[in-house]
Amino acid sequence: MPGKPYATPPGAVHGAARDTPTDGGPAPVTERESPPTRRVIGVLNLLADHPRARLSLTEVAARLDLSMPTTLGILNELVDAGFASRDDAKTYGLGPALLRLGWSAETGLAALDLVRPHVQALHGKVGASCVLSTAQDGTIVLLDWIGAHLPGDHRDLVGERFPFTPPLGLVNAAWSADDVVAAWLDRSPLVPVRDDANVLDDLIADARTRGYLLERLTGNPTTANIVVSNVVASHLPSSVIATLLSLIPATDWSEYVLGPPSGAHLDIANVSAPIYDRRGTHRYTVTIAPERTGVPEAEYLTWIDALTACAEAATAAIGGHNPWASTG
Repeated sequence: MPGKPYATPPGAVHGAARDTPTDGGPAPVTERESPPTRRVIGVLNLLADHPRARLSLTEVAARLDLSMPTTLGILNELVDAGFASRDDAKTYGLGPALLRLGWSAETGLAALDLVRPHVQALHGKVGASCVLSTAQDGTIVLLDWIGAHLPGDHRDLVGERFPFTPPLGLVNAAWSADDVVAAWLDRSPLVPVRDDANVLDDLIADARTRGYLLERLTGNPTTANIVVSNVVASHLPSSVIATLLSLIPATDWSEYVLGPPSGAHLDIANVSAPIYDRRGTHRYTVTIAPERTGVPEAEYLTWIDALTACAEAATAAIGGHNPWASTG
């Protein structure tokens, strides 16, 4: 195989974003190229594209269309630096030093900056409010809100925190590992929950298969979950919040739709989908929050398609993968 596909990092355009002279004068320093550096990058990209394979010197040289001495020199330097590894059979793979680089890149790059453009594009497509949230340390954090809030609600909810405690947080737990779901369920509920483990298990399994979870509007004018979340985020004295929560009737999971939604019209509170990181961990939840009654079938199906496409694109943007894809 020729080496050209690896000569430039995937997704890069050769020569892109470089300064070019406009007055006929000499090219600035940023115009200079480095073929030796491109060859090193090519070797690293080749090893990265085959993370579980071991390649011989001959295979690396042939795939990149490089001479054996040049390839050997590059590999020797990469092995010495820990960026490549060599075993007793003299085959090569990725080296342990790349773990440090990967961790530094993951923590140094602002993942939210990579995700937000996809959420903004989703809002542009569906027109409804779009919310980005995450669960960490027993708390749900609202990271971004694009679009209108509820009528008369002028609070800036970005940065608001909610207890990651039933009945709140199903859309932040459903796509997480089973132990995370179990720990969430073990927390004392904010309001009584009529527990039906089979129903909840079915909802979570269905959400993992379909890649989204739809919550219907079941009350007038909103849902019990929205009432609970607004009470706990009211910043009222804790004794007042406890009293208000005690007045909310027991809830269950009946507001969530099991299986593909159907019907000429649906009353929809929100639809949520997961964004995964490179370890396959459920990192963020993106939610369309229309809180509308009588949404036509064609419209809500369009929302779902746009939402899942957004979540998949955002997952790809941060180098993530869906751990449930092979089990669906």
